[in-house]
Amino acid sequence: MDCAKVSPPHMRPNILLITSDQHRADHLGCMGTPGFNTPNFDRMAREGVHFNRAYTPCPICTPTRVSLLTGQYPSRHGAYSIGVTLDPFPTQTLPAILNGAGYHTALFGKHHFVRRDDELEHISGMKNPPASFWENWNGPYVGFQEFQANTGHTINNLPEAHYRRFLEASGQDYRQWFPQYRKGEYNYFQTGAWDIPAELHDSSWVAQVTNDYLRRRATEDEPWYCWASFQDPHEPFVCPEPWYSAVDQEKLRLYEPYREGEFDDRHEIYRRMFTRDFGSINDGNGIPSSFGEPERNPVLREALQATAGMVNFLDDRIGSIFRTLEETGQLENTLVVYTSDHGEMHGHHGLWGKGCAAYEDSQRIPLLAWGPGLIPATGKTEALANVVDLPRTFLQFAGVKPPLGLQGVDLAPVLRREQESVQDAVLIELRPTHSTLYQTTLVTATHKLVVYRDTDEGELYDLATDPSQYRNLWSSPDARELRDTLMRRLVRFNMEREPEAPPRVSFA
Repeated sequence: MDCAKVSPPHMRPNILLITSDQHRADHLGCMGTPGFNTPNFDRMAREGVHFNRAYTPCPICTPTRVSLLTGQYPSRHGAYSIGVTLDPFPTQTLPAILNGAGYHTALFGKHHFVRRDDELEHISGMKNPPASFWENWNGPYVGFQEFQANTGHTINNLPEAHYRRFLEASGQDYRQWFPQYRKGEYNYFQTGAWDIPAELHDSSWVAQVTNDYLRRRATEDEPWYCWASFQDPHEPFVCPEPWYSAVDQEKLRLYEPYREGEFDDRHEIYRRMFTRDFGSINDGNGIPSSFGEPERNPVLREALQATAGMVNFLDDRIGSIFRTLEETGQLENTLVVYTSDHGEMHGHHGLWGKGCAAYEDSQRIPLLAWGPGLIPATGKTEALANVVDLPRTFLQFAGVKPPLGLQGVDLAPVLRREQESVQDAVLIELRPTHSTLYQTTLVTATHKLVVYRDTDEGELYDLATDPSQYRNLWSSPDARELRDTLMRRLVRFNMEREPEAPPRVSFA
């Protein structure tokens, strides 16, 4: 492993990555969206750097999470969709690289690097690990020296692994809060208050085990890299009290629903998402995608209220982590980054979820960086960024030379206010099925280009004048030159993101 330390261990910063699942970029208090009260996120945005134009490398969970792990795009690492388990699994992961450079590494909470049904075996090496396995086993896993896990989302969770042990230790019958134990089926459309006590909710557990880790590391000399991975605000849209009722439903701002005929000039995937009829596009395992869900129409406000409650609750739990950093004297030497794997349509354009709809709602995500002793207070920046950029950026702060094979760019010059931006475009890949659909999106400061592998159809939007993407300019004669320019930029981008190769050292 090619690692080059540029500073002694005691001077290198700690790195805390905090992630959530399905968090829209505008669902922050600092974005002025009614109902969202997020003082801790807002503090990060105010005292650090708020990337207002941050995007996911893929608006589906597993591909983005493996990109965070490897610093590679899905087309490179191979975990192109959910329901995919890489075999062999990558061994050159960010935590493994940092381990080799003297960092202690840990992951707490959601992982979802492999197919759901493979998770427990992938972690433990056993097909059906006994409950007792999780009592004493805490890693290693995919390069993390320490690891505690959970699976599932809100009421569609069947608690497993370390989170299950946590619930069992509470002495309460936790099965009452998870309907699958009683009914054996998922409920995607439930909204409202959830009767699980807030202190036993997954968000409280992730914060608790993270805080325990930070207190232990405060007495050690080696720097650390910790990933605190939360499940919220993913649907089903339910939220514990008092966080649900604390949101004033009447003040919430709903998103504009479907406009009649708005998908007529787009790839058939849009119409099929809206009607939930995927036809031959379906590969037999369903399409991880956005959907038209009329079942949610009567509960639009309740769904948004629960989402705001989940985000506000998450902000509160993250605030406890910040207090631990301050109380243990580690805040000044810790780079804290918050982001999410993708966004959520939330009824905009008549769609819910994420995936195939190439809208800002699902492709754009929050990205906040904060380090009082490491980076200046820049506030909001329009510099383009992508989640795949984070591993290279973390290695730069750690003083570690990136290994061959890493993609993404280094955001450190923006974080340190040395440059206003480091890239003029970002890329988003979407391959929800193995062979029936492949979509690539190029985003620049002002425009978005969407191309498909198997059709000449495409999309072109002027984000400056049409941020909600209602006017597809792909076939407009007036936009032909612009489309050609962006197509050439897309070709160059694909060449530029090829991983660094070994140097040529002789003629032959």
